[in-house]
Amino acid sequence: MSYPDPIRIFVGTPANNEDLECQAVLEWSLRKNSDRAIEITWMMLSRDPASFWYSDPQKKLGWRTDTWATPFSALRWGIPAACNFKGRAIYMDCDMIAVADIGELWDQTFPPGKRLLAKGGAELISCVMLFDCAQVRQHLPPIDQLKGVPGRYRDVRQGLAPIAANYHGDWNCRDGEDYQSLSDPRIKILHYTNIPTQPNHRYARERLAREGKPHWWKGTDQPHPRREFNEIFDAHLLEAIDAGYGPERYRVATEFGDYGRGR
Repeated sequence: MSYPDPIRIFVGTPANNEDLECQAVLEWSLRKNSDRAIEITWMMLSRDPASFWYSDPQKKLGWRTDTWATPFSALRWGIPAACNFKGRAIYMDCDMIAVADIGELWDQTFPPGKRLLAKGGAELISCVMLFDCAQVRQHLPPIDQLKGVPGRYRDVRQGLAPIAANYHGDWNCRDGEDYQSLSDPRIKILHYTNIPTQPNHRYARERLAREGKPHWWKGTDQPHPRREFNEIFDAHLLEAIDAGYGPERYRVATEFGDYGRGR
């Protein structure tokens, strides 16, 4: 069964231009593997009070980032509300490479009584999810609580677990896991999730240093344990640039500034 296009994808993204290379690789990989209409929302914090993603950590307004692990941790749980609780929507982290047609995920049918597809089913590994936006509403905290109560988002999994099921195919292969080959046909999305070994850092840190800015993650980089990840990322980045999806395409003119995490 096919569901109507466009395929709505919300991507968790830092708001200070730190991961432009990730954005380039992800969008190119999605579009090169699908002929479906794809609508991407780069879901990032905004200083604009009119934005659904508005946050002012210093004044404690909008999305409260105090306890977030990343600059977009809780935003994924606001997607159904951002869609007015209508239709379907896919959430993805930005540090991913699609190697299959995202339409295969979009068209999957929810099992009886389930309204959310994610890796692990009820375990709800939330890096890639397919929402039935209307049906998850009663299982989510009110959006004003998600935005305004620090740490409230940590309770969301418990409420959603009973309606979560696993999807068909591995749409969240985290750093290769136990696959002997990263070209295994069961893998649909490669997720370079361990932050110290992310292959985009080799490009982003050099670019940010030229601009006199830090990356949001301040730790020490390490080699990825599977060298193929670097090779796949590099090849996709070159392809993206050649196809007109280079990193500068994703630069926002006004950066967010201090995320306010850890306050």
